[in-house]
Amino acid sequence: MGIGTVITTILFAATIIGGSLYLLGAAVAMWRAPDALSRMNQLSAGVTVGAPLLVVGNAILEFDQGTLTVGKTLTGLLAIVAMLVVATVASEVLARAVLGSRDGSAEDHSDRPHADRD
Repeated sequence: MGIGTVITTILFAATIIGGSLYLLGAAVAMWRAPDALSRMNQLSAGVTVGAPLLVVGNAILEFDQGTLTVGKTLTGLLAIVAMLVVATVASEVLARAVLGSRDGSAEDHSDRPHADRD
């Protein structure tokens, strides 16, 4: 067993354990959060940090085993970008829905004049 294998094994373990612990921490924080907006915030953080670490860990393992191909690399990169985009858009939409439901409206009516402003 060479030094390269030891280094890749340590990197693999660090990314997999780190990603798993981050997702577990986000799940516990989400469970303990007092309201929907806080829960959504915890979920977004877990997805944007924890899940990409798991994808990177898988790529490190496949590189060490010699089975990493260009297709798998591109698929992993696409998965990371998709998770980041979907988590960002989903948290924005959910935040708008939660905040809209708090004041009684589900839409943003900031362009309409209010009666109390006139």
